Amino acid sequence: MPLDREETLKKAEKLLRQGRLDNAIAEYLRVVEDQPRDWNTANTLGDLYARANQSGKAVAQYTRIAEHFFEDGFYPRAAAIYKKILKLVPDEESAQLQLADISVRLGLLKDAKTYYGAVAARRRARGDAAGAADIVLLLGTVDPGDLAARAAAARVLASQGDEAGAAAKFRELYADLIEKGREPEALDALREAVTLHPGDTEGRTILAKAAIAAGDTEAARGYLDRETAGDDPALLGALIDVELGAGAFAAAAALITEILKQSPERGEELLGQAWRIADADADAGFMVADALADGFIAASQFEPAVGVLQTFIGHAPAHIPALLKLVEVCVDGGLETAMYDTQAQLTDAYLAASQAAEARVIAEDLVAREPWEAAHIERFRRALVMLRVPEPDSVIAERLSGQTPFLATDHFWDGTSGHVAEEATLEEAVAGSAAPAAPTPPEPSSRPVSSEPHEALELDLTTMLGELHGETGAVLPSAGPGEQSLDDVFGALRGEASRSGSAEQSVRLMTIGRTYLEMGMADEAIKALSGAARAPRQRFEAGRLLSGLYREQGDLPHAIEWLEQAAEVPPPTPDERRGLLYDLAVLLEETGEVSRALAILLELQSEGGDYRDAAARAERLARVQAGG
Repeated sequence: MPLDREETLKKAEKLLRQGRLDNAIAEYLRVVEDQPRDWNTANTLGDLYARANQSGKAVAQYTRIAEHFFEDGFYPRAAAIYKKILKLVPDEESAQLQLADISVRLGLLKDAKTYYGAVAARRRARGDAAGAADIVLLLGTVDPGDLAARAAAARVLASQGDEAGAAAKFRELYADLIEKGREPEALDALREAVTLHPGDTEGRTILAKAAIAAGDTEAARGYLDRETAGDDPALLGALIDVELGAGAFAAAAALITEILKQSPERGEELLGQAWRIADADADAGFMVADALADGFIAASQFEPAVGVLQTFIGHAPAHIPALLKLVEVCVDGGLETAMYDTQAQLTDAYLAASQAAEARVIAEDLVAREPWEAAHIERFRRALVMLRVPEPDSVIAERLSGQTPFLATDHFWDGTSGHVAEEATLEEAVAGSAAPAAPTPPEPSSRPVSSEPHEALELDLTTMLGELHGETGAVLPSAGPGEQSLDDVFGALRGEASRSGSAEQSVRLMTIGRTYLEMGMADEAIKALSGAARAPRQRFEAGRLLSGLYREQGDLPHAIEWLEQAAEVPPPTPDERRGLLYDLAVLLEETGEVSRALAILLELQSEGGDYRDAAARAERLARVQAGG
């Protein structure tokens, strides 16, 4: 027979008023069992269980009701029931956890933290570390603004072995803090993330940049590598500093070399670091200097390439590979003076390294070119002694006296037939001592440079010295070994050089001047051409070139002066003289010296008839003069 709910509830109410609590509970239980979803009756039954001190049965009823409300989304009603449970059993964790969850859903974050905190504290108290950690993880999800709770949750993940999950949490924290403008705290979170996940290249790059911006190179060192630096100039520079600071000079040099291959234009900014490497590790430093020089050479800029190598050699004076490279660049660039200086340094380096055979070859070449240089003689002697050659001074004397062949190598001979004895033999054999001091940058070759690859020319100094003797009447020593001193031979050569050097010097200066003109180095060209103009044979051409240089600079008085000096010497051809006079007349007219300009133009007409527009100019100037 079906249960009559209303009658049963009336009966239970009567029993309750009669104080017969157990009988009333039995009637309410009959209704709940018959109709489980009669939540009001179930709640009353739970209350009666509580009055009867039957807490377990009361909690069971309350729990069933609360779960129903929770599932149906009636969170406040569910929370009220769970709170009834906590009044009966204050340590009931399931109720506290459910209340924490409901509080989060209702936006009552403070209440949620309180419930979770109570559970975590109880678990820690009973030694349940894992259970407490679970609560910390939950707390980390409650309040996005609770940074401490979020960080604590990430650390728990890390302690549980989930480093990737922990790193992700810290990364999220970093992003939120950056958005809020709290950069210092954000960077702290990012450091935690990168520590847990070193493969986070982007994170390490951010931290490296921040450290560099703060001037903390030591901190940057922990995050920088080739991958994180990428193509960022600041990071690459810092990475090089990091490698230098760690004493990894080869690694720093390799990095600079790589940068130069990709961006040769960055050479200048890397020079300071390059020389730091060179000071600490010459071989590593040369890697950089070589790469820097190659960048210039690729652009046919030989002088800057020489400058780089010379600077490196200043840091590592006896570095043979660098000296060999410098000789090669000098030859390719036609930089004669720099090459001879480098050959001397290379000889010294070979001697210091006990490479006597190599030292002898170069020293003999240097002596053959400049036999008046005592330093070259000494280098030659040291090489011979190191090679255990008997009586080295006698060998040197034989060479200098012309008794045995003495060859010099001219790396700058271009193979053209126009390079003959007057400019080659005497100049190479003797007159090198009269060459002017090289300006800065290094002096270019004093001979025309062929566009074809250079071929080395061996000059027989024995023959040349003989020619010098025959042409000048100089008496060179010819006695056998031991019968005269090296000083005698040396003095005779030096004296002859001083007697024949003036004309040769003017030839060299003229050639140097032309070279500087071609290179666009006006100031250096003026110095060289002014020296060449002291010799009458060179004055005409030098004067015209100097006049043109000064005219380009707007210095007309000097331009006129040099044309006047050129006009004082015989011209190469009559037509060249007419051209010079015409140019002089034009300059004089430009400076307002009408009378002098007119006189020159009339002279031109009288000598050669019509020349360019000399007649028209003269007629115009005559009218100007008459009008004046």
